[in-house]
This record gives sequence, structure tokens and C-alpha cells, in this order.
Amino acid sequence: MIFQNKNILITGASSGLGLCLTEHFNKKNANLICVGRSKLKIKKILRDLDNTKINFLSLDLTKDKNLKKMLGFIKKEKKKIDIIIHCMGGGFGKKDHLLDKKDFEFLMKINLGVSIEINKYIIENKLYRDLKIIHIGSVASIENVASVGYSTSKAALIGYVKTVSKHFLNKKIFISSILPGAFEYKGNSFERLKNRNFKEYSKFIKKRLPLGYIPKPDEMTTMIELMVSNKGKMFTGSSIILDYGESNSFRF
Repeated sequence: MIFQNKNILITGASSGLGLCLTEHFNKKNANLICVGRSKLKIKKILRDLDNTKINFLSLDLTKDKNLKKMLGFIKKEKKKIDIIIHCMGGGFGKKDHLLDKKDFEFLMKINLGVSIEINKYIIENKLYRDLKIIHIGSVASIENVASVGYSTSKAALIGYVKTVSKHFLNKKIFISSILPGAFEYKGNSFERLKNRNFKEYSKFIKKRLPLGYIPKPDEMTTMIELMVSNKGKMFTGSSIILDYGESNSFRF
């Protein structure tokens, strides 16, 4: 699959799956617009990748002024976007079952709201070619395995993808999502758990993962490549579970 000179926008690109995909499509010689929050992480990533075809923006997109800044950058660059991969999201330690309105709105914004605004801007301003959009969800959206706010916002993401996708097929815009299970990569929640509490990390693997280990996200890249390729149009509106049978194990 050829991605050379494709213009790819990746949010949440400074850790976890977003970083993995940044590294992956960098090797494919794509033109990348990547967004992450940590300036220190981004500096290191750019040193490691050593590629002038990456525009890496250090912005917290939950702040409206930063979202406008990023969208303004895309418009100014006059690049038609081919692929958007929304990796931005998380639970941010907000685990109260009676989540207050402010925290719930924050989780909805970071897991779905910002992505919706980006899609809307790109589409309404016609800043795209044959556009493929992937939203990164979670098996937590279909299983009772995470915090109320995180699971609810990821479930809303599925509803958004299923509903909005059918309205843009005639514009050659294809919107889908993947629902990963547990995976581990640089800076993500499971790597942090391993470093913070190895006993709990090991207990999670034993109890919930049929594989007996936590997968790396580079094992997902083959499917993601297919979904954003010209052969991936059949996935539009779908939310593909990529969890190695983990979600079935929740029912044991």
C-alpha cells in the first residue's frame, strides 16, 4: 500500500498508538501533521525520526484557542488532507462512578468533541482529497471494564461514526473506527501501570488477556493501513474490534 506523499493528520501523536502510527507512516514517507501536548516528548520524537516531512505541533487541543491554531495551520499550509487518525483521548484518572458534569464534559471533549470539530472544519472547508477518517475507540465502549466517563465517551464515539459516516459517502469521505483492547507502547496507560505497579499489571494480564501478554500497537498497523487505503472503503461506518479476544474474556 502506497502512502508516499499522502497528507496524514494524527492527533494524540506523542505517545501510545498515536506515536506508533507517527513512526509507522514516517517510514512510509508520508507527509505528517502530528499533534501532541508534551513539548519535551515531541522534541525527542523529532530527534529520533529525523524527518523534515513531519509538522509536529505541541498543542493541548481541549483548549479552544489551540484547536483554532491547529486548524488555522492546516488551512495556511494549503495541503489537502488524505487521512485523519484521531488517537487523542483517555480517562485521565477520572474514575468516580458519580462523575460530576465538569469532568464528564471534559472526557467527552477529549475523546470525541475535539475530533468532531476537526472533521467538521476539514470537510466544510474542503481541505481534503479522497478522505479516510479513523477514530480510535476502545473495547471499554462495549464492555463494563473502565470508568463511567471513559466508557460512555467511547460508546458515544461509536454512535457518531455509525451515524455520520453514511452521510458523506457521496463526497468520497469514509469514516470508521477501531476498538483496541489492552496494548502497551511508549507512554501509554499500560506502560505507566507496569512501571507504577507491576503486580497489578501482571494480575490484569493473567485475569483478562487470553494471549498471556499485552500486545504492542504495531500489531494493529496492518489493519489500520487497510482501513485507510483505497481498499478499505468497505469499513465505513464500522467499529472494528482489535483485542485478541480480550472482550470475550470479560464474560468469563
